[in-house]
Amino acid sequence: MNIRRRVLIGSASAAAIICAGAPAFAAAAATSPIDEIVVTGIRESLQRAIEVKKNSDNQVDAISATDIGKLPDKNVADALQRIPGVNISSAASGEGGFDENDRVSIRGTPASLTNVTIDGHAVATGDWFILDQFQTVGRSTSFDLVPSEVVQAVEVYKTQSAEQLEGGVAGAVDVITRKPLDFHKPFSAELSVQGAYNTISGETKPQVNGLINWKNDAGTFGVLLQGFYEERSVERHGQETLGYMTIDSTMLAGANHPDLIGVQAPTLIGSTLFRQEKERKGLDGHIQWAPTDKFSLDLSGFYSKLDASNRNYNYMYWGSRELTYNNGAGNLTGNSPTSYTVANNTLVAAAWPGVNSFGKSVEGLVVDNIIRPHAGSETYYVNLDGKYAVNDKLTLKGQIGYTEGLGETPQSPSFEADGAPGISYAASGNGWAVNPSIDPQNPAGLANDWAWNETFRSQDKEVYGKVDADWEVAHGPFKAVLAGVRAAEHTRQVDGWDRGCTLGANGQCWSSPTMPFSAVNPTTYGHGYSGGELGIPGLLIPIAGDPGAVENALNSITDGVHGPISSIRQAQNYYWMGSFKVQERDIAGYAMAKVGGEGWRGNVGVRIVDTEENAYVNSPSQLSAGAPLITTSAYGNYYLNHVQHDYLDILPSVNFTFDLRSNLLLRLSAAETMSRPDYSALGGTVSLNDLTLTGNGGNANLKPIKAAVYDAALEWYYQPTAVAAVSLFYDDLSSYVTFGNSTGVYIDQLLTGHNGPPVYRSYTITSPANTTGEVKGIELQVQQPLPMGFGVQANFTYVDAEDAKGTALVGTSRVTYNLVGYYENKWISTRLAYTYRSHYFVGLDRGAEENEDGVGTLDASVNVNVTPNVALTLDAKNITDPLLKYYAANKTQPRAVYDNGTQLFFGLRAKF
Repeated sequence: MNIRRRVLIGSASAAAIICAGAPAFAAAAATSPIDEIVVTGIRESLQRAIEVKKNSDNQVDAISATDIGKLPDKNVADALQRIPGVNISSAASGEGGFDENDRVSIRGTPASLTNVTIDGHAVATGDWFILDQFQTVGRSTSFDLVPSEVVQAVEVYKTQSAEQLEGGVAGAVDVITRKPLDFHKPFSAELSVQGAYNTISGETKPQVNGLINWKNDAGTFGVLLQGFYEERSVERHGQETLGYMTIDSTMLAGANHPDLIGVQAPTLIGSTLFRQEKERKGLDGHIQWAPTDKFSLDLSGFYSKLDASNRNYNYMYWGSRELTYNNGAGNLTGNSPTSYTVANNTLVAAAWPGVNSFGKSVEGLVVDNIIRPHAGSETYYVNLDGKYAVNDKLTLKGQIGYTEGLGETPQSPSFEADGAPGISYAASGNGWAVNPSIDPQNPAGLANDWAWNETFRSQDKEVYGKVDADWEVAHGPFKAVLAGVRAAEHTRQVDGWDRGCTLGANGQCWSSPTMPFSAVNPTTYGHGYSGGELGIPGLLIPIAGDPGAVENALNSITDGVHGPISSIRQAQNYYWMGSFKVQERDIAGYAMAKVGGEGWRGNVGVRIVDTEENAYVNSPSQLSAGAPLITTSAYGNYYLNHVQHDYLDILPSVNFTFDLRSNLLLRLSAAETMSRPDYSALGGTVSLNDLTLTGNGGNANLKPIKAAVYDAALEWYYQPTAVAAVSLFYDDLSSYVTFGNSTGVYIDQLLTGHNGPPVYRSYTITSPANTTGEVKGIELQVQQPLPMGFGVQANFTYVDAEDAKGTALVGTSRVTYNLVGYYENKWISTRLAYTYRSHYFVGLDRGAEENEDGVGTLDASVNVNVTPNVALTLDAKNITDPLLKYYAANKTQPRAVYDNGTQLFFGLRAKF
């Protein structure tokens, strides 16, 4: 603890807090001439968070940063996972697990039901991964776009009050940025320079963040400007199983082996290599003007752009082709295994001959190479906050702003090559052992088969405004009356184009470039794991040698009809199944009373929300709705239908805090909450899997998710930087979203090709539908400073959540816990944090269920103060390098296993 004569604006004096929590120490301090006692570093951050929690009328947890880049973790989402009841994850199951998570869930609910704001206002978002751009990522905000350096604090609200923006069922997250008038000195400058090293790629990339702040001597006007530029090199090794299909009597496997009928078999088993170069850059700025105590304005702006160019290489066993290959004879399809093993109703091992019983060759091997240059996302907002005290009793507040987000894949030139027939696989370690027909070290015999290109663009934007009034009444138990109204218009629009053609002499492409192959070095792929551990024994990935050369070759392909394959944004290439538009107009009003008396305080209020929802849904031509038929797409004829709904939601809330003792609080809360369904679900998008004749679909008639939430908490603040708390919560979900199956008729692109006559087939579509459910659980937390500069934090969360059918909710881990230890003195501060979450249901990927197995992560940070204004920094993430494991209905059906390596961030931080 450093003792200095200064006050941190926005923080309570530590002396007063210490007096309340430690009388003996306070008595000694009172005899000294020191004016202020301010805790700095880790303890200051913890103290600020405790102040927020203790003084709030709601159930709130917070994290705080004392200087630029000094949030407890390098990533905002990583910092939030240390809070009890909070989990983090990747955007969706389609992209797989990475070393850095970007979505936040609260108390066992999906991330899309967590409302995220910045300084209390909405922020539009975008996603860099192509499947996330049009599938059911929903309304969740990507923290990929928000660097930790711009954050002053983050508050997590686990109970609702009437003045809060609706949209969070179990809670909300508010990211608080740094403000110019909060700085102590008239001029401040801060700089953070780091290198980011990945243990798998072996590359180090620069990360630079800088801040300049100025305010006048009177403290009435200030300007803040902050810029950031960050690069990262990402490399991920793994194995993916892209779904399972049921063997039936129409397949040779089922006809020749009746005991296999009804058994689940893997459709694709691929050894994958994912490489990505990330570049994040942007600006954050504030202009504050407070000429008097009665009037103030804050104009803020933020821009962040993430370039996430990536390449994915995949060497796959093509199981669905073995089962459903069209042999041209009779009504049976596919191949028949010569040997096989079934466990837990899953075909866990099989050997397939090169020629089926009808004399047809069946290729069971395919190589997949996808390049996505300049895939990325961005977001920006402009926001104006104003405050005017009409008199000593009445204060008016206003807010108006605009925000826009974008997720885009400009192009993704790709190709596939088939291998010779004959292949086998078996369960091994965490995945599968595949015996290919082609030696990966000498990949001769691969024949170019298919080339394609696709692009998606997801735009997200909102214009909003609100006015609030705060009237101090001081009448009996009533302390103040708050009221306000907010209006917003939000639009999410997604458009996609897709085009492919068959390579080869008899294909639809007029030019068929030969793709060079080279094998991945066996000593580097797998990052030191043996085949049994990573599940890829001896199976390496033949990859195209030069990504740029492959990109140019693929873009030069022409089919002689529509020009080069790179000319993709044409009407006939419009992928209407994955395109949609949703517009919402929301009007909300609220009234709330702040109440209190001797030893108690709280609020009682109601929020009324009207939502006008307009979904513009593309429907197959078989589903006529009286709209004009659109016949320009090679993906079949369709209708553009307008589906409109209007919902009125009345959301009462009560929050009470009772002082059982001066430092012992009892909180009781109850509220009705709501969140609107995912945009992509409302837009009715359909993602098809031609290999399994399945898909994911939307439902424009989904109703809002609603819940009655109850919370009881006991909090003991027994020292200035110490707290022990327990919280019980229960959410009665009167409306939730689950998944159901239906059938639809679509064009099978594998059989049709780009220029061939359309082949329609029936697909099983899994779509969202409303149901009910419940969430119940308990949170325990303790934060304890120890002698000699040490301290510890620990929390534990247990959640039991399911829908009306007993199905687990998306994102629910039964057990989550955090253990954090720290040490701090005048020269050094260190922190070691371990987080564990048990398995949870991720969602649907390519029409198939996906769960993530339990995983624990270990992170650390070290800061060494070279001078009072310069510190050396080291942050380590994923120190133990855990494998991320995914499975389908049970662990006998692996979906994926990934190794992301360890990330190190090292450099210096300075302030002037």
